[in-house]
Amino acid sequence: MGLMALSIEVCELHDAFAVNELQHYVELGFCKRGEEARLIEDGITEIGGKLPVNPSGGLLSKGHPISASGIAQVAEIVWQLRGQAGKRQVANARVGLAHVAGGEVAGLESGAVAVHILKM
Repeated sequence: MGLMALSIEVCELHDAFAVNELQHYVELGFCKRGEEARLIEDGITEIGGKLPVNPSGGLLSKGHPISASGIAQVAEIVWQLRGQAGKRQVANARVGLAHVAGGEVAGLESGAVAVHILKM
């Protein structure tokens, strides 16, 4: 895993399309290209794993509320850090990352990206 992944204890990342989650693992430095599937296969991104990703279920589980996606992700990280996430709670989470992307450039890439790292 990349250096950034070592300090992040819970992550809500933009997964408007299923493949986005895998792409963002690389872009955020959680793994090298080609290692994305291993994170899932090894359980690293599960709630009890080393780097829980989208314990909320991700954007697709919420119907991807376009204008509210970023706020929903930040709120989930705040609840995680406060220990208020109920059944989705990641044990002892103290550093969380919320990532949201939107728009398109040439139909291929996100036109805007925001990353928030919150610490308890």
